Amino acid sequence: MLDAGIRAILDALGVAVFVVDSNQTIVFRNESAVSLFGTGTQGRKLAHYVPNKRCIRAVEDTIDEGGQAKVDVRLQLVVPTTFSMTAVRVDPDASRSDALVVVSFEDVSHIEEAEQMRSDFVANVSHELRSPLTALYGFIETLQGPARSDPKASDRFLHLMEKEAARMARLIDDLLSLSKLQSEEKYAPTTVVDLRPVLERLSASLEPILDREETTVKLDIPTDLPEVIGITDELTQVFANLIENAAKYSRNGAVVSIKASVDDVEPDMVRVSVSDQGEGIAPEHIARLTERFYRIDKGRSRDKGGTGLGLAIVKHILMRHRSRLQIDSTVGVGSRFSVVIPRAM
Repeated sequence: MLDAGIRAILDALGVAVFVVDSNQTIVFRNESAVSLFGTGTQGRKLAHYVPNKRCIRAVEDTIDEGGQAKVDVRLQLVVPTTFSMTAVRVDPDASRSDALVVVSFEDVSHIEEAEQMRSDFVANVSHELRSPLTALYGFIETLQGPARSDPKASDRFLHLMEKEAARMARLIDDLLSLSKLQSEEKYAPTTVVDLRPVLERLSASLEPILDREETTVKLDIPTDLPEVIGITDELTQVFANLIENAAKYSRNGAVVSIKASVDDVEPDMVRVSVSDQGEGIAPEHIARLTERFYRIDKGRSRDKGGTGLGLAIVKHILMRHRSRLQIDSTVGVGSRFSVVIPRAM
């Protein structure tokens, strides 16, 4: 059987490990296996805990032929979990009746999830780019045909083409921003930012959008607001996105309120809230708002010029800043997006 040294090594591993005999009876399990499968595993058949034919067959082949076998197996634990199972004979030269096989289970669910996210992302990007491209091809075909000698139709289609091209450019810009943010996420900022002038400049620079949406901005920022730890350009991008969204989705004549203060509960944090007077957001949508390409009303979002990446960019900027976004909304009343940022000490 296994000596104390080998048992100690197996216990130190971060993956679940069983040692089974020639009958696939469990003779040892490490601490990770106990945590994952429970304390009553020793002395039982491996198939009792891993009811997967491919897995059991792979262990049987290892007992009979030696070598190494590896298969992926999905087990129903607390939640369905995918493992990479590896089986290796401890002593390939021993007789079959004396064979011991080390069977390890490495959780690879995160790899599977990442691959699914990548596939979904590529599919979404392809769809988002294909829509304006299809429209552009249609407009070009019309300009080359029926509208060739019609100045009014030409002007109309050229305007629509410009709008679709601008949407594609915004989408590409947002994709590049998102990629850059994800690559730099682990590096927290160390510089100091005064938020008051940032928010005042933004309110002024967004006036054309505010006028177009027939909304006004109300600022409530104390003169002694503490500075925060951050990067000015990135925080400007966060608040520009939130203020622009509030203006776009508020009712005509509404007021967008921007309030900043030291957080009441966490005095080492500064809270900046952007409140609108829009239609509000149903609770089932709130948790998904920062997902890439998630839209509550796809048609309206595209009409407003949205790419579906704005709040995803906000989320990743705040993650880099070790900050968080809090969303509160009441249907029919409006929404409040609050950014909570560490203050400079």
